[in-house]
Amino acid sequence: MLETLIKKHCNTSRTPVSDESNSLVLDIANILNAHIIKAKSMQEVFTWIIPKYWHVREGYIKSKSGKVIADFHNNPLHLWTHSISVSATMSKEELSKHIVYDINRPTVIPYHYANGFRYDRLEWGFCLPYEVWLSMDEDEYTVYIDSDLNDKGEMLVGDCFIQGDYKDTFLFSAHSCHPAQCVDGLTNLYVLTKVFKALQDRKTKYSYRFVFGPEYYAACVFLAGLSEDELGNIKSALYMDLVGGGRDIAFSSSFQGNQFIDLVVENVYRYSGKQYKKFGYRELIGNDEMFYNGPGFNIPTVTLGEELAHTYHTSDDNYDNIDFNRLKEYEELIFKIIDVIESDYIPILKYKGPLYQYRYNIYFDFQSDNTKYRHLEAIQILADGKRSCFDIASMLDADFFFVRGIFDKLYQHNLVDIKYK
Repeated sequence: MLETLIKKHCNTSRTPVSDESNSLVLDIANILNAHIIKAKSMQEVFTWIIPKYWHVREGYIKSKSGKVIADFHNNPLHLWTHSISVSATMSKEELSKHIVYDINRPTVIPYHYANGFRYDRLEWGFCLPYEVWLSMDEDEYTVYIDSDLNDKGEMLVGDCFIQGDYKDTFLFSAHSCHPAQCVDGLTNLYVLTKVFKALQDRKTKYSYRFVFGPEYYAACVFLAGLSEDELGNIKSALYMDLVGGGRDIAFSSSFQGNQFIDLVVENVYRYSGKQYKKFGYRELIGNDEMFYNGPGFNIPTVTLGEELAHTYHTSDDNYDNIDFNRLKEYEELIFKIIDVIESDYIPILKYKGPLYQYRYNIYFDFQSDNTKYRHLEAIQILADGKRSCFDIASMLDADFFFVRGIFDKLYQHNLVDIKYK
């Protein structure tokens, strides 16, 4: 079902305030029964201004002989974001002032997004593969754009909240915009929608929230609408971007760098058995974490994603180039992160002296498995009735699930009591 969602929206003109972006948000909101937050074009939120509404009916370049050089309906990337209407005939030299291409990637259509963040800019332009630009040898071209760019629009943001036993909330987020891009947007929503759909059927200790909408602006509008109590309940956040592009799994730390969420993500990544990369705050790909983990909020926010793929911000970021196996890996990683959060507890030993391992079928050979042998010794000493399983795993740089697994076995033998944090 969700693969169909990607196919439906992958080639649409999903600019921040547009029918196409709103359609995607509504589709996900219907799947998750999420709340919709609304903001009007040109509305001031903090220091930001919500973009104008943009709708394109037609946009093309034709040669004098009638050959179609670029057509918005074939690929929305052909038009600069927020291009205004124009109808003109001009030379290639004059047209060149309104053309963007990528010499280093001559076969792709690049993505010209800048005017989506410039609320007062009135321009028009086209993006072409460089090889197409070089092939244009006629002396005259017809340019036609029929579009609306006004302050009459409304931006939609989705907010899916799962109430747990505790008010403490972990926030997840991804963006819905970027025309005709898949890894830069849609795949992240795909993974998180699957996670939250499954999470809705679980009973959870903690509360979870999934915010989805246009890049930057969704976080801005969401945070502006929170009460002080709601804001205080959010303990940390996970932002997701650029997953499924074929690069190594990666994450970037929160601004603080040493918070619970930083440690949990790194522990899960390290013991996932997969090659991964770690980056500092906003060094992987800067995005909405600058709101959540920025001035006035400082919610520790870790970004899950990948380094830029060769398809980034081009027409090659399409459905055919999605690595769905990698999306499954991210889904599994997120569930492990949630499992750490949900299942951590404080073990309280009910015995003294070293454990007679053989008796309880908990044994690791000191020669063939020295690391686990040493960890088994240490976790018993560190279990002081105050440290949780995750605290102990962090102190030893050990796999959380190994540490908790040992205490789970001891609990089964009535050798520990369990206290939840």
